[in-house]
Amino acid sequence: KEFELRQVIAEGDDVVLTGRMVSEVRKTGRDIDTAFALHTTVRDGRITRYHLYEDTYAVFQAWSGS
Repeated sequence: KEFELRQVIAEGDDVVLTGRMVSEVRKTGRDIDTAFALHTTVRDGRITRYHLYEDTYAVFQAWSGS
């Protein structure tokens, strides 16, 4: 639904992105509205590591319908 990229930090092979995203869980019809940080490692033009940090409680609430 929404994706806002707020910051990109790159140093060597590491890239960190921060922002906000809103997505809908089709099963429950509820939205996940969360800030995020994404840490990737890029080597030879390929992503070799991908770690996403987000509000897991907001994800749980949207998936469970609670």
